[in-house]
Amino acid sequence: MAYLLLICLPLAGALYTLLLSRHRQLVLWSGGMVLILGGYLLVRLPLEQPVRLLGALLALTPTDRLFAGLFLLLVGIVMVAAHVLHQGELPIPIGLVILGVTWAMLLLDDPLAISLLLQVVGLTALLAMVDRPHEPVGLLPPSALMAGLKYLVMMAFSGFCLVPGLLILNRYLEWPQQAADVRLALGLLVVGFGLGTAVVPFHLWFPDLAGHTSTAVTALLVSPVQGMGLLLLARILTRFPELLRNNPAGQLWLAGGSVGAAIAAALLAAGQDRLKRLAAYASSFDIAFILYAFALAGPRSMQAGLFLTVHHGLALVLLLICLGALEWSTGRDDMAGLVGIGHRLPMVAAGLLVSALSLAGVPPWGGFPGRWPLYQEALAQGWPYLAGLLLATALFLLALMRAFWPLFLPAEQTVPFRPVPWPVAALILLLILGLLLLGLYPRPLLDVLGEAAGF
Repeated sequence: MAYLLLICLPLAGALYTLLLSRHRQLVLWSGGMVLILGGYLLVRLPLEQPVRLLGALLALTPTDRLFAGLFLLLVGIVMVAAHVLHQGELPIPIGLVILGVTWAMLLLDDPLAISLLLQVVGLTALLAMVDRPHEPVGLLPPSALMAGLKYLVMMAFSGFCLVPGLLILNRYLEWPQQAADVRLALGLLVVGFGLGTAVVPFHLWFPDLAGHTSTAVTALLVSPVQGMGLLLLARILTRFPELLRNNPAGQLWLAGGSVGAAIAAALLAAGQDRLKRLAAYASSFDIAFILYAFALAGPRSMQAGLFLTVHHGLALVLLLICLGALEWSTGRDDMAGLVGIGHRLPMVAAGLLVSALSLAGVPPWGGFPGRWPLYQEALAQGWPYLAGLLLATALFLLALMRAFWPLFLPAEQTVPFRPVPWPVAALILLLILGLLLLGLYPRPLLDVLGEAAGF
């Protein structure tokens, strides 16, 4: 019953806050109470005690508790920032629905059921896409509708690939003599997860979505949705090592493709003039590194991949909250109109700089402890892998320097701006400190993730 309560609590809170949507302060306090109660339940729930409910096996491992707490933190931060910056009428109910479904996926022990729920939680983000601010802005623009439709189609294709891939994998485990099944299963899973996580070349829906919707929508996608997708992929590769062990050619293509995807994402990021589209390519760049870690299929690389999954949520949410605050303050997200704004909004500028350096794996920020083992593993696999990863990192750093350098120029600012609300500035500072702590003291997190990776 405790597991069921953990799942139903945010869903019930979403319904309650939806009914109170006209009372903004009451909705905010109610959502905060739901998050506090959810955190209390996470701490109190026993570990490694599976329970069968309606034919489904529910269990909570230390890694599941870690990611459940991470999603709780990130969804809470996104909900508060979206509420304060008026990014929609229903950010808190929508965030609670996504959190409840995400927790259900963490507790379930069936990859097939989790993949189906992953489609549900991804489609729930459509509610946030059509959610409008309080100001009378009229109907949704056609560009936003087209971006949402493209996302809907891509998620449907992702499900069409994931479900057959898992079914074929189960058939292969029953009849191992069918060698072609493992290659087909790996191909379908790579395409399905590639579409869901927007890794190059399956990324085409994501920059349009980020450019035409609020940063809260993008943050919900990169934190619980993409994070859960990456965690599910890690579970599948850990539980079914035959996918890569009996398919060396597929493993080679996956590792090489991940390096190529990172280089392509960095090159595409360098050509962006809108910061929200740049954030989408930054997400694709970071996910390519995580997929490379999973492709190596070793305990140390799997541990690094899970660590980078945690970092992915923190760094991208920081980047997107800063961009949301910048857009709220100036009404623009293009680089040309933001010259010198860093001197007027120093906390936002600091958040942009820290998130950029952390995503590039520069010490002492949180991306470095996860990237360093990958560089060592890449050198052991062969110098082309290491050269490709270093080239992708250098190109990404140049893209970020091109984008954010004008923000810090000592030029006269002609764009009107308003100070960022103090709750949003406090959230930015909290995420900056979190990335610094992750970079300076990664060992406690690595120890927990090492158990899940078998390290």
